[in-house]
Amino acid sequence: MLEIVLCTDENYVMPTSVLMTSIGLTNPDLSIHYNIISTKLGQEFKDKLSRHLGNKHSSISFYCLNESYLKDCPVRPGEHVSLATYNRLFLPSILPQDTDKVLYIDGDVICTDSIQELWETPLAGFASAAVPDMRCNDIRILNRLSLPKDSDYFNAGIMLINLKWWRENDIQKKTLQYIAENQDVCQYHDQDALNVILHGHIAELPIRYNLQEHFFEPLKDQFISQSHFEELREALSNPSLIHYTGFRKPWHRECVNPLKSIWEFFYKKTEWQNTKLGFRHKGFRLFKYRLREKIANYGLMTSKNIYKGMNFSEIQQAVTNKVEQKVKTIG
Repeated sequence: MLEIVLCTDENYVMPTSVLMTSIGLTNPDLSIHYNIISTKLGQEFKDKLSRHLGNKHSSISFYCLNESYLKDCPVRPGEHVSLATYNRLFLPSILPQDTDKVLYIDGDVICTDSIQELWETPLAGFASAAVPDMRCNDIRILNRLSLPKDSDYFNAGIMLINLKWWRENDIQKKTLQYIAENQDVCQYHDQDALNVILHGHIAELPIRYNLQEHFFEPLKDQFISQSHFEELREALSNPSLIHYTGFRKPWHRECVNPLKSIWEFFYKKTEWQNTKLGFRHKGFRLFKYRLREKIANYGLMTSKNIYKGMNFSEIQQAVTNKVEQKVKTIG
């Protein structure tokens, strides 16, 4: 049984359902158990999630976390995360004690291929396995967290977690204590705390298991070592898990991620398929955004679309063909 953990709230039920749908459709023969962690989730929303298991071998359980436990966990005004991002820190205590390993996945992810090999990654002696963050070698991050310069800062949005190791080493207590004592330091929330507390105990996963948005930018602008470049090129056209890390998510009409259409492919297989996607911006901010883009089309202003003018047609076609063929074959 493959144990997957998803942390959500009522605002993220739709994206979480799309993620589950994509996992089930691209892994039709896997027995998957979804562990849904939330501080508040009404029955209506639980029912929605339960209708999107994706394959006949899947099951689901819900766990409620007392929100008072998050009192020392900051979310600053204007940030695009919610308190739910901290829920993963409580996995050692909230999940059954006989659950020794889980695959944690953020709600802004889509699955395009088998995750069986990922699940079977050896974890002996490691706290977790994860992919380097898209800004993993940014010296500013390493300095802020007092990490060694040769560190590979990892992205916590997708983690294969050795839950037994976390319990034995009291990771829940250590990370929460670090956050409470270093709120100004933790700019990237619990991800920063996990990088500090788990430093030296992370097995590195291939980039295709967490293809983040910045990886689409030119190689000259990357914050990862050149040793990853060949792996990155392969991951762009053959990802297994696409992580939409941008401020504008694929369910926002402003999203410019080159693989937004892959998310939309699975969105159209959910009960929201006839619901038109909305805007990330509201009111005057939306007016300014749309006006700026119109002016940018005439070359009079820089576009907010950082990929404007870049050609991703081959990558888009390769991923689209793979996903459509896989789902068609299964169907």
